[in-house]
Parts: sequence; structure tokens; C-alpha cells
Amino acid sequence: MQLLFKPITFLVNLLALPFQPIASWVRRRPRLVFWLGIMRLGLFQLGIGLSLAPITGTLNRVLIDELSISAAAVALLISMHYFVSPVRAVVGYRSDKSRSLGKWRTPYIVLGVMLTYGGLALAPFALILLGGDGFIPFWAALLICIGIFIAYGAGVSIVETVYLALVSDITPKEDRGKVLSVLWMMLIVGTVLSAVIVSGLLVEYSHGLLIKVMQGSAIAFVLLTVVALWQQEQLNPDGSIKSDLETVRIRLSLWESIQMLGKEQVLKGLFVVIFIATMAFATHDVLLEPYGGQVLGMSVSDTMGLTALWGLATIVGVTLAAYFLWRKKAPVLLIAAGCIVGLFGFAVISIASDATLVGPFRVGVALISIGRGLFLVGSVILVMSLTDVSHAGLFLGIWGIVQAMAQGFGTIGGGVIRDLAQYQTGSVVLGYTIVYTGSLLLLLIVILILAFRLGKRLKVSEIKMPWSGVEEIPADQLAF
Repeated sequence: MQLLFKPITFLVNLLALPFQPIASWVRRRPRLVFWLGIMRLGLFQLGIGLSLAPITGTLNRVLIDELSISAAAVALLISMHYFVSPVRAVVGYRSDKSRSLGKWRTPYIVLGVMLTYGGLALAPFALILLGGDGFIPFWAALLICIGIFIAYGAGVSIVETVYLALVSDITPKEDRGKVLSVLWMMLIVGTVLSAVIVSGLLVEYSHGLLIKVMQGSAIAFVLLTVVALWQQEQLNPDGSIKSDLETVRIRLSLWESIQMLGKEQVLKGLFVVIFIATMAFATHDVLLEPYGGQVLGMSVSDTMGLTALWGLATIVGVTLAAYFLWRKKAPVLLIAAGCIVGLFGFAVISIASDATLVGPFRVGVALISIGRGLFLVGSVILVMSLTDVSHAGLFLGIWGIVQAMAQGFGTIGGGVIRDLAQYQTGSVVLGYTIVYTGSLLLLLIVILILAFRLGKRLKVSEIKMPWSGVEEIPADQLAF
């Protein structure tokens, strides 16, 4: 066996020879080595972004537009991703408990990856099950699809939660916030990259091609996850986990977290605002690409390009938020500004109801995404600034669950209202524009609450950047 490997080892060393000066130069720069390691960690986020875009964008457009499936039914499937999010608290607690005893987090990650891959690989078969021309009853097909999307949502919730906790384990405290900012950006970059690639692949659209593309994204997700997390947890000779950082804190249970929130009146008001605004932004999630197809006559490839626009505009919103925070602007102003920009975005989309108005429609999408970026950063920073360090992670965890529940209700609500409005009026356009008008009104309510009731109580003397406890945030909730 050793004779077999000698030629292979020699060949590998020979191929690596030209790169040895570069490797030697890199090794002499520990900070560069550190950030290269972080970029490897970020490949996981890149994989999540690659896999999320087709399932939350293209698939729902095809089901609603091409197969004429009820928007409410499709919204129910997509929202399963959000409604299983409380599993984060349970798995996060068990993972922290294992880690505090010197045990692995990796098995939880493996479980999450398996569920996510299974959901991603099977999700496109919703095209066959729901569009099966009576092969099996529609409701039976829908129940099967719900099971697939529950597995996918549970997988994403588990793997994201434990991944962020693992990042916290292996990252020095002073670098943690910067590291997580880079990782979130890689999530959005992955989504934009996926949108560009899938848009190019689906120019000549067919159901079979979409299935291949989505299964390809599932395989890419698994491969990137393996590369990102390979040997990130290392063992000491006694079998415990090797770590030079602080002892892992065991978080509170979900019920204990809710009880603690009940004692914080200002934070309760803030979470109500976050819930309403998030629900408003989420109502169009399942309808954006179908609107482009049914109302504006855009192709599947063109509507997939909207996801790339969304990602770039979100980056603009986050960058603007960072600039305003650098200028010492109050986080509550970022929340209000995000809602105002989003309100104008929904207004533009409501007006852009003709095939000749694709340009204004894209402007509306960009405004909604910029507003969402401002709102998300503002809400995270405000939660951090209203809590002490020891409870920051707790309330950010609740922030994540509130976000997820609001997005779930907003997604289903958008689909149901669209179906009911179209049924009552007989107009596809009105079905969509009534949803967008409703979103506009929800954001207006949030703006009025901030202006006349809650805004002054949410002002803080010190703006705390989320460098501590931020690993509790479900990163995919920042994007979807």
C-alpha cells in the first residue's frame, strides 16, 4: 500500500512546488491566515445562498404562474421554512450543553445538512406532484410537499444555528462581529451569484431543467459545507474539544427566554414593531417573481434576475445603515427610514401593473430591498443597544424567532389575500396590487407608531454594535 501512495505523494509535491513561495509568504502573515480561514468558513454561507435562491424564487414562480397552483398553497410550502424556526432554540440549547461538556457540535451540523440536502433535492418534485394532472389527489400531493419543506426548513434552522455557534467557538471575541459581518455578506453574495447562474441556465426553460438546476444547487451546498467545516472542531488527546477561547455559555430555554422578554416593556413594544414591519416586507416574497411573469410577461430567466437585484439592493441598504451608524444616527431612525423607503417601493410596484412598466417595477423591487436592509440593521442594533451584554444573545435569539414567525405569516397572508382578491374581482392584477397596498399600509402603521408613540422610548444613549451574542441571530433570516 505504501508503494502505491509514494508516486501519488511525489506527484502532489511536484505540483505544489511552484506555490511553495506563496504558501511561505502567507504563513508569515498570521492575520492573513486568519482571514483566509474565515473565507473558508464563509463557503458554508455561500452554499446556503446558492441553495436558497432557486427554492424561494424560481420554484414558487413556476408553481403559481406556469402550473396555476394556488398562491396560498405555494405560500404555505415556502413558509414552512419559517414556522419550524423555534427548533433553533431547542437544538441551540442542546448543542451548547454538549459543547460546554467538551463534546462535538459537528453531529448537529451533519443532521442539519442531511435534512437540508434532502429537502433541496426533493423540493423540485413539487412540480411533478402538484402538477400531476390527477395522478394523485392534490391534497395528498400538498401534504407530501409540506413534509419535504418541513424537512428543508428544519435542516436550515439546525445547521445555521449550530454553524453560528461554532463560529463563535473558534473566533476570538474581539473579531467576532467583523467575522459574522463577512459571513452574512457571503450569504447575500451566494444568493446573487445563484440568481445570475440560474438565470443563465433557465433561458430555455423546462421543468426537467429546473429540477436538474435545483438538485445541482443541493449538491453544491453539501460540497461547500464539507470544505468549509472540515476539521474546524479538533480534539485534544483526552477526547475533549480543543479550544483556547472562553467557556461556552449555556443559553436559556425558549420558555425561559419568553418569560424574560415579558419583563421588558420597551423591548416588547420594539418586537411588536419588528413583527408588523417584517410581515409587511414578507408579503411579496412568494409573489414577486409570479407578478413579473403573470402581470409583466417576464420570462423565468428574467424573473430570476430579480433575485440578483434584490441581493445587490440589500447590500446597498446594509451599507447605508453602516454609514448612518458611523455618523451616530439613532438606530430607531434606521428602522423608520427603512419602512419609508419600503413604503415607496410597494407604491411603485402597485402602479407598475403593465408590461411596459418593467423598469419602474425593478425600481420598486430595489427600493423594497434597500428599505429592508436599513430596517434589519436598525432593528438588530437597537435590540443590542437596549439590552445588557449578558442578555444580548437571548434577545437576539428572540429577534430571530419573531422575524421568522412574521415572515411566515406575511408569506402565507400574501398568498391567501392574492387568491381571495383575484377570486372576488376576477383580475390577476388586482390580486397582486391589493397585497402590495396592504404591505404599504402596514409599513405606514409602523411609521405612525414610531412617530407618535414608541419612537422617543426607543432612543438610546449609546449605540452598541453587535459584537457579542450575535451568533444567536439566524443568518438566513437576514436575507429571507
